Amino acid sequence: MHGFRVSALSLTLCVALLSVSSSALAATRTTEWASGTVRVSVDATRVSGATRYDTAAAIAQASYPGWADVSNVVIASGLDKSLADPLAAGGLCWAYDAPILLVEDTSVPASTKAALEAFVSANTTVTVTVVGGTRSVSQSCVSALEAIVGEGQVLRPFAGVDRFDTAALIAAEVSRVASSTPSLEMPDVVLVANGLDGQFDALALSAISARIGAPVLFATLSSVPAQTSAALKALTPGEIIVAGGTAVVSSKTYDALGASERWAGSNRYGTAAVVAERAIGRDWLEGSSFGVAAALPDALTGSVLCAKSGMPLLYTSHTRVSAELARFVEKRESQMSSCTVFGGTAVISADTVKQLEGAPARPVLNAPRSTLTAKYARVTVTTGVNTSECRLYAGDKLVATKAANSYGTVDFGRVAMPASGEKLRVEAGNPEDGLASASMTIRRLSYPASTCIVVDKSDFRLYWVKSDELISSYPVAIGRVGMETPVAMWQILAKYQTDPASVYGPRKMRMFRQYGSSFVYTAYAIHGTNEPWVIGTKASHGCIRMYNSDVLKLYPQVPIGTLVQTRL
Repeated sequence: MHGFRVSALSLTLCVALLSVSSSALAATRTTEWASGTVRVSVDATRVSGATRYDTAAAIAQASYPGWADVSNVVIASGLDKSLADPLAAGGLCWAYDAPILLVEDTSVPASTKAALEAFVSANTTVTVTVVGGTRSVSQSCVSALEAIVGEGQVLRPFAGVDRFDTAALIAAEVSRVASSTPSLEMPDVVLVANGLDGQFDALALSAISARIGAPVLFATLSSVPAQTSAALKALTPGEIIVAGGTAVVSSKTYDALGASERWAGSNRYGTAAVVAERAIGRDWLEGSSFGVAAALPDALTGSVLCAKSGMPLLYTSHTRVSAELARFVEKRESQMSSCTVFGGTAVISADTVKQLEGAPARPVLNAPRSTLTAKYARVTVTTGVNTSECRLYAGDKLVATKAANSYGTVDFGRVAMPASGEKLRVEAGNPEDGLASASMTIRRLSYPASTCIVVDKSDFRLYWVKSDELISSYPVAIGRVGMETPVAMWQILAKYQTDPASVYGPRKMRMFRQYGSSFVYTAYAIHGTNEPWVIGTKASHGCIRMYNSDVLKLYPQVPIGTLVQTRL
């Protein structure tokens, strides 16, 4: 039975491991790239499964090919609410030479069960160490684990009262194992991260901890918990390194820790890059490859594979390679030839993997902000990695070509929009013929004057057009049944500041109705409201009501004499 299950699992996980066909190894530059571009081109391999539990099992197999030489497995909860428990488990994986597998709070997922059976089959006896208390991994789950690996083979020595206590207990165990194992040499360093708000920082450290055995302990923004203080006193490290800036570990806390160094960037992506740079500089990690994660469970289990391979763990977003990762890798492009991506396409998209392999990031159309435009529109895009040029097309017509900085903004300025519906397309390119594009289908708003207001009663919206550009649109309320807002042409010929608490809200713009060649005073107006819940309905006596915040934005832009069209 074991033999069949191992074969089936191996086949499944190998398919997951090879689910991304990689490009050629770290492509060398074929031409000069302009200053301001950021180039990444490495061989990318995805290790993934259908769920976080499947991904953890795939990572375990990649870390221990053939499931060989494993006598210990670390088990942690894979639920978001309990992911803090195993954040400090990297050192434990170093001490035990163990992978991490994930369970649910009351059950063992099929992929975890199959991986444990494969480990037992390949190694005869496996000890399972559960990190976290019964609130994270229930006793019924422990019983299910015992049914797989054998009674008495499941231990729970790290059920601390909280994450700070759990980290301290793990640090003590790592120290104990290191002192009693001649082949293990624990460094005279302790790594510290915010245990409440610095989970990604802690996992960036975890790859180092699982590589060299340096314990990871936790602080908070403003204090050093008693358990952490006690652990530091027991360990008496020569160095205390803090990950994260003062927004997650304050200067006061840094001083209270007696820290010697801070490794920090402006965000999680930057901190991970700094951690990687410093670790490589100390020869704790190597610089030929790196791991990539975007979600906590994948970063947790992936840190073990990173440690086994000497890779730093870097972070990206779902659809775009982060700027911090890209700049870190570009600085080492002559050495870094490959990466391992942790998690499936729901976590890290296929586009992101292509970007790691050298493709430009898809440009993001920031403006126009909607698919409706006037005669002209401002077109701006933001770029990502591997981008040195952007080209704008309206339909099949090339409108403009502009040089671009990676992770910058390209402003195409004021662009004429086609009279009929047309597709706007932006292509991002680079000197090596890389290409990625983004598009939107636009349609032209019909309006009576180059500067005017249009109120479409059918969709309860007001459109503000200035100099043939659609500047903005706002939701409105219109006249109720029996008091409908007339379909007509008007001019704004008076403007008032009104009582914000009144039915008119803080501002009112009087509409004079057109009769022949004249515009005549009426009681109709565009104004705010003290009943914001009516916006989007037929509720007024015929006036156009806006949210107070919206009328405050629109009011100063509208000059006296502005034409208004109300229509069905």
